[in-house]
Amino acid sequence: MARASLGSKPSVLRCSRCGKFVDWEDSRLQIVCGCRPHVQLPPVSVRQSADDDRARVRALFVTDFGRSKFIAFGEEFQAETVPAIVAEIGGDLAGALAYRLQQGVLQIVALATDPEWQRSGVGGKLVDFAEHVARDAGASHVAVATTNDNLPALYFYQRRGYRLTEVATDAIRTANDDAVIVGFAGIVIRDEFHLVKAIDPPHAVEQG
Repeated sequence: MARASLGSKPSVLRCSRCGKFVDWEDSRLQIVCGCRPHVQLPPVSVRQSADDDRARVRALFVTDFGRSKFIAFGEEFQAETVPAIVAEIGGDLAGALAYRLQQGVLQIVALATDPEWQRSGVGGKLVDFAEHVARDAGASHVAVATTNDNLPALYFYQRRGYRLTEVATDAIRTANDDAVIVGFAGIVIRDEFHLVKAIDPPHAVEQG
């Protein structure tokens, strides 16, 4: 397996109390009810990316992850070389989802949202569009790989019907030559989690 160095993500999370950006390692989870106001989302357009989007998509992933290379499903990906879905607000790139179709499954390789639009629904719209792409391509499932520290992602996907199907123990540590890498909330990154959602065929959706 190709090796790609991972590091703690840059300051791309926003504090829900004061609005400041927080380092990935210094972030914490908290229990809240639905009382906090959500960001009002202007009109957002979601579409397949075009060739002239590649530089913007790469820049967004570098901003979000600190790099444009990812390890997912036991392989290394360069974000701008795989298909992507983009979300735009006012002509600006608000989010991007990189994916590949393989053996009847759409695999989400990476998902990034501009920090300005966190908690605004952009990520959900990208995943919804990816599920439509999977359905139109005849795929039976959508799968996503994330790391053991990424509690926000585990929350995000499970709320959307994704189920944990596999834990690749020590996959991330092995891919980084056993280096100790600290991730979200100070959790050491070691394992890769796979989550999967079954996709209804197009005719079933139409009949429903």
